[in-house]
Amino acid sequence: MQKIVSLFSVILLICGLSAQITITQNAMPVAGDTLRYSTASPAEIGKTWMKKGGSQSWDFSKLTSNGSALYSYLSANKTPYAFYFFGQIGQKTADSIGAGPFLFKDIYSFYTKSSTVFKAEGLGYQYSGFPLASKYTDDDEIYTFPLEYNDSDVSTFRFVFSIPGQSAISFIQGGKRTNVVDAWGSIKTPYKTYTDVIRVKTIVDEVDTIVSPLGKTPIPRKQVSYKFLATTERIPVLEVVGNENAMGVFTPTVINYRDKYQSTGGGNTDFLTANFAVDKTKGEVGIDTFYFDNLTVPFANGYEWEITPSTGVTYVNSTDKTSQTPSVVFKTAGTYSVKLTATAGPFSDDTTMNDLIFVGWSVGLNSPSENSSFVAFPSPVENRLHFRSTLQTLVPLDYPDVVAVYDVLGKKVDVKAERDNKGNVLYYNVEKLGPGIYWAKFGDLFSVRFVKSE
Repeated sequence: MQKIVSLFSVILLICGLSAQITITQNAMPVAGDTLRYSTASPAEIGKTWMKKGGSQSWDFSKLTSNGSALYSYLSANKTPYAFYFFGQIGQKTADSIGAGPFLFKDIYSFYTKSSTVFKAEGLGYQYSGFPLASKYTDDDEIYTFPLEYNDSDVSTFRFVFSIPGQSAISFIQGGKRTNVVDAWGSIKTPYKTYTDVIRVKTIVDEVDTIVSPLGKTPIPRKQVSYKFLATTERIPVLEVVGNENAMGVFTPTVINYRDKYQSTGGGNTDFLTANFAVDKTKGEVGIDTFYFDNLTVPFANGYEWEITPSTGVTYVNSTDKTSQTPSVVFKTAGTYSVKLTATAGPFSDDTTMNDLIFVGWSVGLNSPSENSSFVAFPSPVENRLHFRSTLQTLVPLDYPDVVAVYDVLGKKVDVKAERDNKGNVLYYNVEKLGPGIYWAKFGDLFSVRFVKSE
């Protein structure tokens, strides 16, 4: 009898081990991922799905999409913020935030992952046409690995954002993140059935503090989410976000789930595939014309082009956003995404190419260094900055005060030329400059961009 009991215990142990689901960094996004998700009404899910424990069977297959979007991830060197983030992946989270003098565009969140953690490290944004960045002083550790049933962890985070050009107003976000893996099992969604899912309950307690001459204004926030993670997907297969009161009662407010394209026009998208091309992906503000070519198959008789951000987008050559092959000139520097929605009778389809086009400045104070006859080195630089001419070996040493340096807001900053006993320039001391992008102007002819490291 004892042998039978022992054998039964071994069988139970083996079954338990085989049911173990482990989430690692392989289930996190990678550069180049474009993953579609849909949203649904929280009223559709009820309460039974909240049961904890193992061997759960969740059925969300009846959810109805009321909209869809994309999670797109790029290598940092394919974003405007490559100078600030090295080796991270960026996700565009907003076209713009704020208004007036506090308008920020092309907002990217940057992440990194390893065998032990997936975390957020900073934010990239455009201000007055210049790419800038703010980084976490305490990284936000979103997941720690390996992630398995009954695991839990608590981490802290802190982020400080200062508005460029002034020091009176800033924004501080700090708090803690708690993750608890409270269930595992299989799940059905409108997209797919998964048999290898864990559910992670995340509680984010944070305080957003606005610092101004009037003092500090703290705004406490608490958000609770349930994320269903599978080993075969790189975003949650389903996520329920909401609020939890003091009694522990959870009220859902948002539902997202991994999905395919959902037509909003009632057509069968299997018939139609929207696609397009552009003659180039880089150009100069107000100078270069970008020519778009419609490649939709098998055919289409209606077109809708959407370029974001829309500021400074000008259609030329008698074309507009409904043309089959539009021509566009950009009047504002930045990075642009392009979406084409094509229709053929009752059928419709769309395709989006995120961060497809980069538009820079023409030669002048705000020109990139590749447009100049001089280059700065090293860049990024810590303290000693040198310049080298593409036409001769070095910047002429007898040229007095050859460099005037400006920050991204066009304000002249103090940079000292270190000279030898004959008055020749040895190097320029930039040690006291804050981290960021600067332009060194040579007379009235041209300028060179360089990056000051932290």
